Amino acid sequence: MIYEISAADAAPLGDIREACAGDTIFLMPDWREREDWTRYLDAVAHAMARGAVIHQGADCG
Repeated sequence: MIYEISAADAAPLGDIREACAGDTIFLMPDWREREDWTRYLDAVAHAMARGAVIHQGADCG
């Protein structure tokens, strides 16, 4: 699955947290403008530990 987190839109936190190997998460350049960005950061860290691939900033094209 491919997930995208931006200031305007994001998948549910639980979906991000459960992402694993084979999943990709794109952190768009404005994602830290979200009020809940620290919660997403925690969820992304869990996903990364489970094997998800994370792309941030310039990698998001």
